[in-house]
Amino acid sequence: MRVSIIVITRNHSHYLADALQCLSQLDYPNFEVVVVDSSAGDEKEKSAKLAEQFHAKYVHELRLGQSLARNTGRAAASGDVFAFTDDDCLPHKDWLSRIAQNYSDPNVWGCSGRVVPHRSEAAADLFEEVAGQDLGETRRVFTPKDVHFGIGMLLGNVGKVFAKHMKSQGPAPWCVGHGSSMSFRKIALDTLGGFDNRLGAGAPLKSGEDIDINYRILKSGHSIIYESSAVVRHNHHRMTAEDVFKTRYLYSFGGAALMHEYRRDPLMFCMLCGRFIQLLIKIAQYKLTGKKELARTFSEDLRGFRDGVAAQKKNPRDPNLKP
Repeated sequence: MRVSIIVITRNHSHYLADALQCLSQLDYPNFEVVVVDSSAGDEKEKSAKLAEQFHAKYVHELRLGQSLARNTGRAAASGDVFAFTDDDCLPHKDWLSRIAQNYSDPNVWGCSGRVVPHRSEAAADLFEEVAGQDLGETRRVFTPKDVHFGIGMLLGNVGKVFAKHMKSQGPAPWCVGHGSSMSFRKIALDTLGGFDNRLGAGAPLKSGEDIDINYRILKSGHSIIYESSAVVRHNHHRMTAEDVFKTRYLYSFGGAALMHEYRRDPLMFCMLCGRFIQLLIKIAQYKLTGKKELARTFSEDLRGFRDGVAAQKKNPRDPNLKP
C-alpha cells in the first residue's frame, strides 16, 4: 500500500527543514512526500529548495486555508492512503508504519496518531492543560455508533461539561484525532468530497476541518482508529499565554460553526447547547476562585463560540460535500 504524506506549510521554512528530515527517516517502505506551500517571496524559495533537497513533490498554492491546501495536496498525490502532518511536527521513525497497519481492515477509512508537545514550557503546558492535542496512550476504535445520539451517551457525558478539556475522555467526533497526525483512504476523501474549504486556519470558519472530516466518515458508516503508538512531536513555537488565548478562540470559533452546521443532528444540537452551558459555568467558576488565566481562556472560548455561530450563518456549505 502506497502512502502519500501531505505537509502543508506557510512561511515556516525553519520548521519545515526539521519536519522533512524526520520524514526522510521513516521506516515505512512505500511512501511519497507532497509539500503544499502557501508562502511568498524568500520563504517560497526556501520551501521549494527544501522539498527538492528531500526529494519531495512541491506544489505552490496561492490561495489561503488549511483545508484548501490539503485538498490541493491530495489532488497532487498518488497514494492509496493520504497521511497529513504539519510543518512544525516531528514524526517518530515508526509513525507511518504504525498508522498503515490499521488499514488491513477495509472498513477503516481513517487513522489518527498521537500528538505530544516537543518541549515543556509554561505557555505550552497551559495549552496542553486547556486545549492539548495529546489524546493519551490508549488505542481507541471509533465506529458509526459513536456518533449516534442516545440517552446513555448523553448521560455519560454530562459530567464532562465541568471539565477544562476532555482530551481522551471526550466523545466522537471531538477526540478522534488532530490534523497534525491524521490519515484517510483516498476513496474516503474522494467519496465525501474532500475537506470543507470553509474550515481550518486561514479559512472563514478558522478551525475544525479535522473534526468535520472525522464526523463525516463516521456518519458514512465507516470506522476510524486512534493509534496511540503513532507519535508526532508538535513544536509549539515558544508560545506565550496570549497565543494560547488566541488558539482557544480559534478552536471555539470553528467548533461552534461546525456544531451549528449540523444542528439538525440531535447529537450535535445537544453538544452545541452543552458547550454554551459549559462555557458560562467555567467562566463563573474560575472568576470566583481567582484563576485569572483559566477565566480568560474560557472567556475567549465564549467569544469564539458566538462569532463562530454568526460566521457559519454567512458561509453556506458546498453542496458537493457529503454526507
